[in-house]
Amino acid sequence: MVENQQIKGGVLSVQESAQYLGVSRSSFWRKAKSDGFPSKVVINNKVGYRPEDLEEWYSEQATRREGKRSDILEYVYLGKAQFILHCRDLARDCVGVNALRKGESMIEARKRFDSTLDRLKENYSKVFPEDLEEGKINYEGNAWRNFIGTKEEIIKLVWPEIDTDDLTEEDILRF
Repeated sequence: MVENQQIKGGVLSVQESAQYLGVSRSSFWRKAKSDGFPSKVVINNKVGYRPEDLEEWYSEQATRREGKRSDILEYVYLGKAQFILHCRDLARDCVGVNALRKGESMIEARKRFDSTLDRLKENYSKVFPEDLEEGKINYEGNAWRNFIGTKEEIIKLVWPEIDTDDLTEEDILRF
């Protein structure tokens, strides 16, 4: 998918839309016939496709493909942070779709997700080092607070419908 497309008039022609999705014109027309594909719009006397509609459609398709590949059949709530680690691209697409629904930048949301996930991995290794014997975790230190806080950020990004204010540290840890 082309992410740095210059958009004039808020609508893309068929050729521009195909380029935006990174497919040939013939592939674009096949996709355009599928259920759920965005409808053409008219903006400033130009007929074509809105890039945000194409983004949302593309993300939904990516989510379905990844879900099928991963044998995850429930798309509304996939559960647990393991999903984020094992299906990173799918989680990243969920964050992008969530941003679009809120009228925010998909690209910025994905960057925020990538940064937060990197921090989560870093904080995880500080709280749960490989050579640590079970039961010797410091639940009071800065590393612990950073880990829980970062995990809460990830939950908010991927599942914005979850009110993390209602979750205890234990809930966040189990998530």
